[in-house]
Amino acid sequence: MIADEDKAGGPRPIWPELGGDLARLSIRDLTDYVAALEAEIGRVRADLAAKQGAIGGAEALFRR
Repeated sequence: MIADEDKAGGPRPIWPELGGDLARLSIRDLTDYVAALEAEIGRVRADLAAKQGAIGGAEALFRR
């Protein structure tokens, strides 16, 4: 599904809300959607790890 243009000037897909209806998406759209979700999961995991590392560092500092 193509929506408006993204910042790079290319078409930007419209993804359903999490848990939304997937019936309107083609096989290619679904494949792209899965890839986008996996990329987002990776981004969230990296941020989570960074924040957990910061908490661990602070806890170690205050245990002394």
